[in-house]
Amino acid sequence: MAVLTLLGVAPAAHARRAPETLTISGKQLLINGQPFIAKGVNYQPVPRTGPGNWPDDWTMNRAVVFSDLAKMKEMGVNLIRVYVQYDRLFQNWDEQNDPSSDPGRVDQTVLANYRAVLDEADRQGIYVLMNYFLPTSVDYRVGQQVKFNKDARTRHKLRFRNIINVFKNRTEFPMVLMWALGNENNFEWNRGQMTSEAMFDFLGEAIREADQQADSAHPYTVVLGDNPQLDIHNTSLLNRAPLVDVWSINMYNTEQGFKNIIQGYSLNKPLLFTEFGYDACQHNKGCDFSNPEGRGTQEAQLQQAAFYQSRWENAMLPNLSARSTANKLLGGVVFEWNDEWWKDGAGPRDVHDTGGFSNANLTPDCFMNEEWFGLSTALKDTETSGRYYRSAFTQLKKMWTAPALTSAE
Repeated sequence: MAVLTLLGVAPAAHARRAPETLTISGKQLLINGQPFIAKGVNYQPVPRTGPGNWPDDWTMNRAVVFSDLAKMKEMGVNLIRVYVQYDRLFQNWDEQNDPSSDPGRVDQTVLANYRAVLDEADRQGIYVLMNYFLPTSVDYRVGQQVKFNKDARTRHKLRFRNIINVFKNRTEFPMVLMWALGNENNFEWNRGQMTSEAMFDFLGEAIREADQQADSAHPYTVVLGDNPQLDIHNTSLLNRAPLVDVWSINMYNTEQGFKNIIQGYSLNKPLLFTEFGYDACQHNKGCDFSNPEGRGTQEAQLQQAAFYQSRWENAMLPNLSARSTANKLLGGVVFEWNDEWWKDGAGPRDVHDTGGFSNANLTPDCFMNEEWFGLSTALKDTETSGRYYRSAFTQLKKMWTAPALTSAE
């Protein structure tokens, strides 16, 4: 990736920042020559009630996003990771249209939402990592699942480029920092019939074509899962995608597990934790239903906060590349800003369910309650503010606004 200039113009209500240079230098990401520390949150503001309580495009309710961005700034957040809802943006639901013609179908109302919320992110000093989700039910081998004379592999590479082409080099979107591809597609149960080598070849091919045909200015990352085979430590796999600028991984592990991942990563490129988190439900004792929004008991909240303190202060902070060029980690993206009540497919979307799965690395209850990971609670569809903020919010705010950390940015 070459040196990048992010340009902005001054709208009536907000004078955007001056042009910035963005450079990948070893394991650092430099903005105007200064190393960047990623203090991020995953963001999908799904309401807990109403017809929109499914993971629609994150920009759909501007008032909610504006309120959340202001609170994120208070916490010290400088990056959000979001998924672009391709079907919504291009009005191409369930691949009913050839993606080759999608650029002419950009929904201008949705695009206007993006302009508004990204301008507000700029005003709050928050960058945006734009993620294209690669469905896990798709066969990405060459020649498979052909539609519109294109195999699924080709269609999804094209969809990724279509998103990039909408947002690249637009003065309306100065806070778009990086393109992200996929989410944990390296897991064996997500690869389908593909080998690990074949999956990484596909990921590398998608990044190469995006870089050559869409945008060579912004950096690219691929989001991996922390699998038992430790793909993030397998340089022969990672090198199958040489144009990936930053390798990312989702982390739900012990403090030592965090350290091991960092220590074992050997490429001369930045490493980013695109997810790390702990839920606010004590599965072994029962979730807290004493209030409608499901705040979590005091004990559960303190356990969630303790997870973030342990992982950030003991594993991540000492290894930030902004503090030393010998270090490897850009930072991390908390999972997640608010609860999402739709995630447990076994229950209704407007019920705060307790489903999830076991994870022996997340003591003391060793269970991931999917709908309780928020730093804050979910809103009703009629609300635009008023989230309850858990103890983890306060803990992260204390760490992320510390003068010693902010002076290093």
